[in-house]
Amino acid sequence: MNYKKWIESAVPKAGVSHLVEMYLTWSGVGFAGALIASALDHYSAVPYAAYFTGAVNDAVGYRFWVLLADIGLLFFCFSLPFLFMTRYFGAVEKVAGPLQRLTYTFFVVAFDEGALMIGILFANLLHASDKTVLLASKSFLFSDVGIFTILVLIVLNSALWMLGESIFNRDDKSFSGVVQMLMTAPVKYTAPGYCCFTGIAVYLIVSQ
Repeated sequence: MNYKKWIESAVPKAGVSHLVEMYLTWSGVGFAGALIASALDHYSAVPYAAYFTGAVNDAVGYRFWVLLADIGLLFFCFSLPFLFMTRYFGAVEKVAGPLQRLTYTFFVVAFDEGALMIGILFANLLHASDKTVLLASKSFLFSDVGIFTILVLIVLNSALWMLGESIFNRDDKSFSGVVQMLMTAPVKYTAPGYCCFTGIAVYLIVSQ
């Protein structure tokens, strides 16, 4: 399988257009919200009052995004063996189905949170008022954030979307993309890879 076919196979059934649509929606809300908040606070009579800008900062938390992503990743690792067993034992579907939906939910909510955060970061990068800078100095999330940090965040956030949409499709309740590739690949390759990936993921989540 060449790289082009491999990439096409890894894309979930929802498609890249769905990813773009979700980014435009949530990042757009964050971007517009941050700019409007900054503009509203600009007219405040109180020096350095940042009521609306503070609300934007409070709305998104980097640590909460990490928490949602970690929980989704743990459920993802836990769900894969059950999905594999459904090929041989139909009764396992009663466990695998809810696990799929739960994993999907955490990944999608984490993606939405991340996309909102990306929009806010872009707004602060392009149009940072004095009040925004004042809040940035007190917030880990908005401290020294440049274009490279935002690009890394986009890549990681897109990976959350890919895993979530791969493990569960809302239309036909099936899996696709990366999960489909894992389920159809030879067990002699996927089993060791799964054990290594799960071990590393659990170690990193617990140790961070």
